[in-house]
Parts: sequence; structure tokens; C-alpha cells
Amino acid sequence: MLKENFYAAKSMMKILGLGYQKINMCPYFCMLYYLENAEMTECLTCGHSRYKRRTDRGKTLVTYKKLRYFPITPRMQRLFMSPRTAEHMTWHQAHHVVDGVMVHPSNGEAWKRFNSVHPHFSAKSRNVRLGLCTDRFNPFGSFAALYSCWPVMLTVYNLPPGMCMSRSSCFYLLSYPV
Repeated sequence: MLKENFYAAKSMMKILGLGYQKINMCPYFCMLYYLENAEMTECLTCGHSRYKRRTDRGKTLVTYKKLRYFPITPRMQRLFMSPRTAEHMTWHQAHHVVDGVMVHPSNGEAWKRFNSVHPHFSAKSRNVRLGLCTDRFNPFGSFAALYSCWPVMLTVYNLPPGMCMSRSSCFYLLSYPV
């Protein structure tokens, strides 16, 4: 279930053992300071400093922006570890389709086209199909608020309609403050 604020979501994730990874990023969204760029102090594209200048805190380095990455592998493993959800993970292949009625993405033309283009993937019912969702995404507009959090979520389409379209089956992939 999606929580009302970031602190509540963070607390819930900690209890479940599903942590996240903080990745520093350029304040203008040019690059991530990750892997081979983890030790850099300036953006490769715009040259902006990674850290804010601080005079009141001594040598503490504070980054301009942080991305929070929620690794997908442990979340996928949890879906198959729970007997309650594991039995539903193959529903998309076993359900009966009623012609002309779309109750699930698996009834759509895009799903059928994907199955015909990728027969090896679609032959195994336990292969996971995901939908990418976001909230508060406005790439061309101006922002009224000085701070917001843009969650990027994944929806598991293997599950039945009542489960895959519910808040409890969506989980965060990443989130970063703007």
C-alpha cells in the first residue's frame, strides 16, 4: 500500500527488509555519481559541483540531489517466496479470455503482439511482465512547489486484475526529490 509520506514508506520498507540505495545526482539531472563516476565531484556535462558549499558544518559534504534506488531483485523474489502471491504469478496465462472484453492487459493487442514476437519469453508462465508507472511527471511545465518527490513504480502484470491494479502490488523502483 502506498504511504502518505516518504518517512512512512521508508519505515515500512525497513520492516520488510527491503532497503534502498542512495545515489547522488547532478542538480540539473545531467548525470548520476554512480559506479565509475562515484568519486567525481563535478558533473561531466555541465560542470556543476556535486556538493553544496557549507561553512556552518565544518567538513560535512552535503549533495545537491539524491536519487533513491529500490533494487528490483529482492522485490521480485518476495513475490515468489510468498505462497499466497506465488500461485497468482501465472494467472495471466491460465485465465479465460472473453472476446471483446478487456479486463487485464493480457487481453490486449500489445500483449498478443509481444507473445508472437518473443515466443521463448511467453512460453514460460513464470516470466514476469512489468508496467512502469510514475506520478507527478510534468516534463514541459513549470513547478509551483519548491520540493516534490517523483516516484517511479512498477506494476506486476502477471497477477489477476484485482491484485495487479491494486496499490499493494505496486512497488517503488526509484524516487528522487526535485
